[in-house]
Amino acid sequence: MTDWESADDRNSREKVNRARQAAEDLFKPAQQTAPPELSPVSTASPTAPPPARRQPRVLAIAPRVPPHAEVQAPAQPKPMRPKKAPRRTTGAIPSSQLGRVRALANYGMTRAQVADLYGVTIEEIDRIIKEATSPSKSR
Repeated sequence: MTDWESADDRNSREKVNRARQAAEDLFKPAQQTAPPELSPVSTASPTAPPPARRQPRVLAIAPRVPPHAEVQAPAQPKPMRPKKAPRRTTGAIPSSQLGRVRALANYGMTRAQVADLYGVTIEEIDRIIKEATSPSKSR
């Protein structure tokens, strides 16, 4: 011990050592003298039944399928058909929808799909798209 160590330091070190020892004792495996199968047989009473051994727990396992057995493939789910949009009775697309038609045709849908959506011919869709690309008429 050096002069700079105080009694408080020694006390705290002792506390730490006691706590460490208690933790080690807590996790030590319990000491067994000998397993019951190896212990000598008692001669107290030959007519008394021996203590019952604990039965091991047995879990049920599904039967194995032979590898050569034909395995049925799970049924394929039927593909879902997309719902059809209601057809318009008129052959003209409202002017408020012209920008939408152009956007649909330019960004993801084919002209045939857009025509089917609005219930018009592909020529009508082509005409709407060309109106946007042609130079505007002067007034």
